[in-house]
Amino acid sequence: MTTSTGLRVTGLAGRTGNIEWDEIAALPGVVAEAAAVAPGAAGTAVAMAPIVALAAPAATATHCTVASRDGGYTASIPIATLRRGGWLAFALNGSPLPADLGGPLRLTVAEGATLCWNVKDVGELRFTAAKEPDSVPENPPH
Repeated sequence: MTTSTGLRVTGLAGRTGNIEWDEIAALPGVVAEAAAVAPGAAGTAVAMAPIVALAAPAATATHCTVASRDGGYTASIPIATLRRGGWLAFALNGSPLPADLGGPLRLTVAEGATLCWNVKDVGELRFTAAKEPDSVPENPPH
């Protein structure tokens, strides 16, 4: 996990290591109001498609396990779903997204199969050849 506002990329990816906050902010697909593209989201966000492209997952990778910075929360999401409907909120008023909004990085998957794919305090994207276990039950009560 990372202790900065960066995003660690691991697993089956052509680019592993950290993607820093300023690099995230400079990616194409940034929107000023995340709520316009991902209901319930707040702050400035970037589409996950350019982040996934930057990570360059291997052809054998089918899923991306998104983990909180402390590793206590994970969601294994099909890469195609992440590319199509994932948004990473990273800022509010020019500063990193505050913790009370799920920052400094918060994932929202607009068309996710479960709300549990909306990961707060994101620290790692781990590309894998199969679905990994999530840290939440398959059928959560919400």
